[in-house]
Amino acid sequence: MKIVAISILVGALPCYPAFTPSRVSLLPPVSTRGAISTKYPSRNRNNNITPSTLSARRPLLSEDDLAAPPDQKVIEAVESLGGNDVLASDVAAKAGVSLSQARQSLSSIASLTRGDISVTQSGDLLYAFPSSIKNALSSNSLRYKVTNTWVEKSGGGSSDRDDRNDRRGGGGGMGMNNLMFDILRPRPFGFFSPSYGYYGRVDPYNKRQLGRQDNEEEGSGIFESIYSYIFGDGDPNRSVEAARLREASKVIRKNGGAVTAEQLAPFCDVDDPDELGDKFLVEEGFVLPIVSQLGGEPVVTDDGDIVYIFPDLQVSARGEDGDFDELVLGSDVDYLEEKTVEFSRNPAIGNIATAGLGVVNLGGALYLGQVLASPTMAGVRLGGMFGLVQAGYPLLVAYAILFNAIPAARYFYNEKKNGEISKRNSARRKWKTYMDVGGTKTKRKLDAARTLKQQMRRLGGRSGEQAVYDTSKNFEEIVGDKEKADMSKFDELLGGDDSFQ
Repeated sequence: MKIVAISILVGALPCYPAFTPSRVSLLPPVSTRGAISTKYPSRNRNNNITPSTLSARRPLLSEDDLAAPPDQKVIEAVESLGGNDVLASDVAAKAGVSLSQARQSLSSIASLTRGDISVTQSGDLLYAFPSSIKNALSSNSLRYKVTNTWVEKSGGGSSDRDDRNDRRGGGGGMGMNNLMFDILRPRPFGFFSPSYGYYGRVDPYNKRQLGRQDNEEEGSGIFESIYSYIFGDGDPNRSVEAARLREASKVIRKNGGAVTAEQLAPFCDVDDPDELGDKFLVEEGFVLPIVSQLGGEPVVTDDGDIVYIFPDLQVSARGEDGDFDELVLGSDVDYLEEKTVEFSRNPAIGNIATAGLGVVNLGGALYLGQVLASPTMAGVRLGGMFGLVQAGYPLLVAYAILFNAIPAARYFYNEKKNGEISKRNSARRKWKTYMDVGGTKTKRKLDAARTLKQQMRRLGGRSGEQAVYDTSKNFEEIVGDKEKADMSKFDELLGGDDSFQ
């Protein structure tokens, strides 16, 4: 019924002067899965799932169970924003995702959790979700539940796991279940997984997780230390794209939604300005990924300069809580600095001990080979355990060689990769310096951008633009609220007009 009501509303909303139908067409479609079904949990007026509906019968595997789960970064951003009056632009700025991905994920979460949607006079959608989004997703989506369980057991989902460990008083240590999983898991496959190793659990670009690093290191055991020496600790820059969009969004909002390429350059993959020559301050293709993902539009000034405006980011449902400062007031970093890839986070003595173990293992395998190849062993087939060792000797040699070869190859690969990272960081730092020093053209472009600044448009709350339709209300409530709003507006006009006195 909610989807049907929204469809009726979209046809009736043009009667509101401030409504622009074109805005609705740009928004992602809301899934109708289960929209008129009673087999899924519903929520009461307090936005909580009622116990009676949880026991309602549902099919063994529904379409929601098999649907692709929403982006985890979006789920965490929605939870940090409180779950009420959630806007796509705020989620994109908070999670570091594109606007299209934020809209699609919000629609998916609303469908899977039976969230409510309200429509403002300008056609923007505000979402409201249950108090526990992850529990609601686990209840309605089997695929999300399985995926979330696998990520947590394989080392991901650090936020939830650390919270549970903190409540148990165990810090960041691994429990017996995680230890057994860590032993049995095929690490070469895990090495290519985004959630592999220490940096699969801890995001160095996430401030909330930085304080947990010490606990994480204290919780690593002997097996994880050996795996860390051989395969490393994962990619510290796996979330660099999210950090790029997050910091760029802050810069854009701080400058009123109008910025130049030079202002975004410290957060892009740019060439060294000293090597560009005549192309310096002319080639601006490096900003296209940010512009396309955050809904930017290029505007050519009278002087032929290009200023990029982001009207979608100048709309927010925050402002009456602490999240407003983080989402709007701008970046707290001067440029995006990628993290260098460490060989291992083990202490030096741990790496020395593991390397010694590898040398002893290789030496023992070679000595065993000499014994088995000796003339006295020619044609002899050993029995029992010794026969098993004799038959599996090639595997033992391969294991011993790889134990030493993989870390050596990974060392040289990391050196090459860190050189490229240092070069990109140096280029971003130089672009930041050039923008601060400025030149005639740079200052002219910055002045032009200031003239295109827009005020932040607030939605929801006590002072923001109010909703004209809310799926949590029935038709009678909507009509009553509209009549009250009309009467209040009439009273304001009557009180401010001296001709009626």
